[in-house]
Amino acid sequence: MPVIKNKKMALVIFCIAALYSTWGVVYLSIKFGLESFPPVMLSSIRYFIAGSAFLLYTYFIKKDKVLPNKSQMITIFFASLLMIVIGGAFLNISSVYINSGTIALLMGSVPLWMVIISWLIGYDKRPSLLVFIGLIGGFLGIGVLAVSTGLSGGSNAVLGLITIFISIAGWIGGSIYLKRRHSNMNMIKSLGYQMVTGGIVMFFISILIGEVGSFDIHAVTLKALLSTIHLIVFGSIIGYTCYIWLLYNTPTHIAISYAYVEPVVAVTVGALFGGEEINRITILACVFIIFSVFFVLQDKKS
Repeated sequence: MPVIKNKKMALVIFCIAALYSTWGVVYLSIKFGLESFPPVMLSSIRYFIAGSAFLLYTYFIKKDKVLPNKSQMITIFFASLLMIVIGGAFLNISSVYINSGTIALLMGSVPLWMVIISWLIGYDKRPSLLVFIGLIGGFLGIGVLAVSTGLSGGSNAVLGLITIFISIAGWIGGSIYLKRRHSNMNMIKSLGYQMVTGGIVMFFISILIGEVGSFDIHAVTLKALLSTIHLIVFGSIIGYTCYIWLLYNTPTHIAISYAYVEPVVAVTVGALFGGEEINRITILACVFIIFSVFFVLQDKKS
């Protein structure tokens, strides 16, 4: 087996593998976490603790005690507002109304929109034919998967759909903004400030909408607590870091290809731990999606 000599290529492979294997499970963890925590508060706790860990590492281990300058703080604030506050909080709110598998399916539209928007506004080069085939194929696979699993969610499903689309808009906008506004600040330090900023903003929002006042810490279950820890470690510290690194160091279509694998992981996890049924059409759609991602990742221009 050939040894990977290129350190960057090794990091790309590691980050892609980490995203593909962890972020599909995040939606189920959010669902379990919401059994005890209000949605905005859960997002606030998740990002504030993860961000604090990054800043403590930067301050005490790396001995970097320099505060961000004005330009860096502007980038941190807007990236945090779009990706963490809007993207994270509305994702949690949508999880109250629609199931985790449905959310993962809807998030599968992110790659197509991000690549096209990044190209149209001049942030990325025109995608090759191979990339377009992969993106469209993955999008169609998501559609088949959606039909096979059923996009249902009860009487408040419409509200759930509205909130998840707001989350998607914030995530796409923040990703494109952050890719363009890449600064020379250490990435871990920058992520720490982004997460802590977003966590503080969401905590005040949680107070304003009455979540903090009605929260009962004694009612927190072990399952909700473990799910929250999973969100902090795998969703934020590992997953979010890998995503931002890929966003900085690879073409857009590589960084966001995880969104096609998420539904496959979400459906599988749902079947194993949530009692959801997997039929032959679901399996076929998952295979189709995986082949589509292969097309995207094999593009020589990448």
